[in-house]
Amino acid sequence: MRRSVWYLVLAALMGAAPARAQGVPPAGDDPAQTQLLRQRIEDRFAARVKEQLGLSDEQLAKLRATSTTYGGRRRDLEARERLLRSALAEQMRPGVAANQDSVSRLTDALVGLRSSYAKTFQDENAELATYLTPVQRSQLLAMRERLMRRIQEIRQAHRNGIPLREQLREERRRRLDAARP
Repeated sequence: MRRSVWYLVLAALMGAAPARAQGVPPAGDDPAQTQLLRQRIEDRFAARVKEQLGLSDEQLAKLRATSTTYGGRRRDLEARERLLRSALAEQMRPGVAANQDSVSRLTDALVGLRSSYAKTFQDENAELATYLTPVQRSQLLAMRERLMRRIQEIRQAHRNGIPLREQLREERRRRLDAARP
């Protein structure tokens, strides 16, 4: 099951380049496709979480609701951060005098946004504590971090122009090397 989650994530993230080259908008440009892909990933991840953490159906339902609530909040904050960073980059262009007041407001907004982002994690953790054990919460956090790290690796490889097959071969090679005594 673990491989199928990764293949789904990999296919989704890497499939955008060939589609764009063919004039087809990637999933990221189509909100419906993006939502469908997100739902598939979440469903598969939820199944893994349920299995590995030994969750009941009731716990899984609560986890899904919590994840939906706080995941949506984080995505909103991330979208706002992208806008703020873009505006700040526009102000900080080389050769163009930056508006000091604007740069100050944008920087303060970014710092505030980071605080809000951290607060969402604290609030989510507090809610998770109402129906998960401390061990389950810790395991969930570790699983989420591994998933996010892997997605970042895939995106970086994609930006660097590394083909999906090459990346998978290299990953397989690293795993085999790590498993050898």
